[in-house]
Amino acid sequence: MINELIRIDEQTAYPLAEKRFIQTCGFDLKTEKHQRMMKMGAKVREDGVAGINIQALVSFYEPEVFSDGVIHVNGQDITCNYFEQIPAECVEGVYFYMLSAGECYFSSEENIMDFLYADIWGTNYVDAGIEVLTDGYIRKDMEKRFAGQSVYLSEEFGPGYFGMPVIETKKFFRILDGSLIQVKVKDSGLMIPQKTCAGLYIVLNRNDIKAEPECMRCHGNKQGCQFCAVRAKKKEVNR
Repeated sequence: MINELIRIDEQTAYPLAEKRFIQTCGFDLKTEKHQRMMKMGAKVREDGVAGINIQALVSFYEPEVFSDGVIHVNGQDITCNYFEQIPAECVEGVYFYMLSAGECYFSSEENIMDFLYADIWGTNYVDAGIEVLTDGYIRKDMEKRFAGQSVYLSEEFGPGYFGMPVIETKKFFRILDGSLIQVKVKDSGLMIPQKTCAGLYIVLNRNDIKAEPECMRCHGNKQGCQFCAVRAKKKEVNR
């Protein structure tokens, strides 16, 4: 599976996006005040939903692309602090993805709440789209591809997570050809439209390879894992 284009219907993602919208805004819909605010937010979505266009690219690569804590694909080397802790023999493959949700339009830049709600809707449609993509497409493809095998999907890795620099989005863009879903990337690594993200999952043959919370928040450099106290602690526990 190389650069498979997947379109996710807005109505499919909407229930998940709405749930996330309520959580993000901290609404308690038992109160009249928050009910009124939710109606305002819902109106912003109704006015701007035509701009929501959820598209994704997904590619699968064989385990040979992973070696020495680096993923080598199409001349691009993807590094991440945590990859250092994943044994190559435990890797069965890698899924890359890029997803764009378009943009929730808002009627007036002068109304700060419209801008805020539209931005929250856009972000939550991205998150909802990733959830639909992961559970509805990637996991199903994995079940077919590895039928009869015990395999597990890793945590989501990508620019801005696990110490991976945001500028790495440029490499994801080259690997997946983001232009296929009308995405552009700036020199800084920022993708346009802004409600766009990229990431990868590693298919593992062990279910005990889990990232530590400290690793998820890590801002260290790629050489850090071999000296990391978290890794040393894990080794001590496993003895």
